[in-house]
Amino acid sequence: MKLGQQLNIKQNQSLIMTPQLQQAIKLLQLTNIELSDFIDKAQLENPFLKENSPTITKKNMEEKNSNTYENMNSSIDPLMNNSKVDLENTFDTHVSSNSIMENKKLFDKEVIRSGSITSAGEVIEKTLKHKSSLREHLINQINLTFKNDHSKSIAIAMTDYLHPSGWFISSISEVAKELNVEISMIEKTLSKLKTLEPIGIFSQNLAECLKIQLVENKQFNQHFEILLENLNMLPSGKFRQISKLCKVSEDKLFKMIRILRSLNPKPAEDFIQENTNVDQPDIIVTRSAKGWRIDLNGSTLPSVNVDESYIEEINSYKLDEKSNTFALEKIGEARWLKKAVDQRNKTILKVTSEILKKQVGFFRHGFSHMKPMILKDISDEIGMHESTVSRVTNSKLILTEWGVMPLKNFFSASILGSENSELHAASAVRETIKNLISAEIVGKPLSDDKLAGILNKEGMDVARRTVAKYRDMLNIPSSSQRRKQARLMKFASN
Repeated sequence: MKLGQQLNIKQNQSLIMTPQLQQAIKLLQLTNIELSDFIDKAQLENPFLKENSPTITKKNMEEKNSNTYENMNSSIDPLMNNSKVDLENTFDTHVSSNSIMENKKLFDKEVIRSGSITSAGEVIEKTLKHKSSLREHLINQINLTFKNDHSKSIAIAMTDYLHPSGWFISSISEVAKELNVEISMIEKTLSKLKTLEPIGIFSQNLAECLKIQLVENKQFNQHFEILLENLNMLPSGKFRQISKLCKVSEDKLFKMIRILRSLNPKPAEDFIQENTNVDQPDIIVTRSAKGWRIDLNGSTLPSVNVDESYIEEINSYKLDEKSNTFALEKIGEARWLKKAVDQRNKTILKVTSEILKKQVGFFRHGFSHMKPMILKDISDEIGMHESTVSRVTNSKLILTEWGVMPLKNFFSASILGSENSELHAASAVRETIKNLISAEIVGKPLSDDKLAGILNKEGMDVARRTVAKYRDMLNIPSSSQRRKQARLMKFASN
């Protein structure tokens, strides 16, 4: 065997991840708010990027129009007939909420009725304005109740440890350690805080919360004391055993339960929390006269503005080689960033448009009409790699008539259908299970076996264990637990 060296010419292609390409990929993954922070930081480092101005110009309007897709066909089902998603010369502001049902109501009452997304946003603002902060409400009372400045400051600090329900469930020893005071001081202050309004605030558990309200209403007695000590027995439905413990008849027990149900277990629920986070959607989908409309959220979507006048001014100077190199580098970065952000926005709109086409049933009728879909279904249609679609949908929120939800939720595993029936999305099956249980006869809950049978008759090939798994995912108790709860509700309402 002869050994030797030789030179060969070989041609191949490879993708080099340049810093700019890596940054473009990063921009694709960012939410609107994260993108805004990124651009703010870039403006501090690049003198050729100018801050966004609120002044509306023709150029700004053109940039806004590029962030809107609207179906221009007027057929009955425009998305089912190879519809085109074109640009439309309007741009809407945002609507957002941290509750799916709240968003649904806002859309029903405002967006669909008035056709204006802005008006729904105003409704949210008005809704929040009429509620005061719990902390503010408590501090006003603390200022009147506590005379000593030191104890007053401790009481105000303890409001930060309140649970959203209005209970004080933090460890007293840990709070004392963090506030650097004696445990006895925390206990003394807590005892005084429990006298504030709303009644039951600063209670350390449910039983104490109900007890304080019963005392306030002059209804508390030894029978209620025993009942409150055994609250965990109520869901079991063992009323005869509970009535013996309380030394009352079953009829008297049911009256006591009705009184408990009339109390407020969460005293803080009528107040907004100061740290309430409102989910800001990145994408907004609405119906329009021409079909469907997709907008990027204008209230959170930043724009990149290159200061061309400053560039002209710099070019007019005779700079040394080092300064000229720096200027050219920063000008290139500024123009590239503007181009990259524009491309990001177009890609998001393109992916969302294809999702809308494939999930038009959901947008029309809700979660029960969600179809099974994977990343490849979208990537094949728009000619992009699956990883690109994954980056676009990652962390993005979309606002629909059915509420704010992650864009990722449109991708769901499929459930096999029975013979001659189509595949069903797992999310649609879960929604169907939820609807069946919510519509069941009170006191006669549907077992997992019966639910599986109903689903199979509707063309969804689902086993009993799958129903049980989905029911657990929905936080719905078993049929036996629902039967006990129904019995309790029935007796308590008599």
